[in-house]
Amino acid sequence: MSDLASSDRRAFLTATAAAETRAADAPVPGGTPPVPPAPGGAPARPADGTEAARHADRELRELLEEVDPGRIEDTVRRLAAFGARHTLSSQTDPEHGIGAARDWVHARMKECARVSGGRMSVRLQSWIQEPDSLVPTPTRITNVLTTLRGTSAPNRVYVVSGHYDSRACGAAAADGDGPRADDDASGVAVVMELARVLAVRRTAATVVLAAVAGEAHGLYGA
Repeated sequence: MSDLASSDRRAFLTATAAAETRAADAPVPGGTPPVPPAPGGAPARPADGTEAARHADRELRELLEEVDPGRIEDTVRRLAAFGARHTLSSQTDPEHGIGAARDWVHARMKECARVSGGRMSVRLQSWIQEPDSLVPTPTRITNVLTTLRGTSAPNRVYVVSGHYDSRACGAAAADGDGPRADDDASGVAVVMELARVLAVRRTAATVVLAAVAGEAHGLYGA
């Protein structure tokens, strides 16, 4: 990939990431008001730090108890069942190829967002990757971005990602299945399970849960 193409791609991803942060600044229905700054500009802290820590630990334990290993396994198996999730595989076949996997992840994330009270949004981030050593023809690459807007510190952003593309042997060979349960259907399954358990919660910071593509061809989506 040329330096110019690499620069253009980074500029595109940076601009869209900035858009995600600006969207996080929007008022959240029912959101908690920001914590007023302490003298000197530092964020105000709870009077009882120990009690605040206990509360955070309790919330974390409750969240972890809701994580469903069976659901994660089902997601891994479903992604593997698409067969070829190769970046150069079909983007229009409804059952096989990276397009089918993309559409399924997108639909499942939108289901999670429906119970979020407007705090969670889902969108497709797409661009055309021009040919390089591993991409023989102009190819559309699409990330699925799920954003949970923070309530009191929306400009602080945490990103959790996994890549839903896979490959069998050569990076430029789109033929043949590459189920790749562990590379990286498992990572995407964890991202999707986080979306499910976080959708009904309020977070101080913004959380972006990203299922990215093009990993096997040069970390394009990431």
